[in-house]
Amino acid sequence: MQITSTPCVAICRIDAASGFCIGCGRSSLEIRRWVEMSEEDRLALMARLPDRFAQTPALQAARDAFDAMMAARRRTGRRNRA
Repeated sequence: MQITSTPCVAICRIDAASGFCIGCGRSSLEIRRWVEMSEEDRLALMARLPDRFAQTPALQAARDAFDAMMAARRRTGRRNRA
């Protein structure tokens, strides 16, 4: 069985306001069930993720804040560890 590319971008932080990962946009349950999901279900979920970011301002705000923090760390030469 071949698994579809994952939407994970190695940020792995669940936003408390939305309940979704700020990196990939999945819920904790979706992340846990990923390997058990059918190929069709994984593709369907991945297709919904861009809309989830667009329709969930708290999720997008959390991602933007994380990106800004990482950019600031890069500018100051700090390790990129969150």
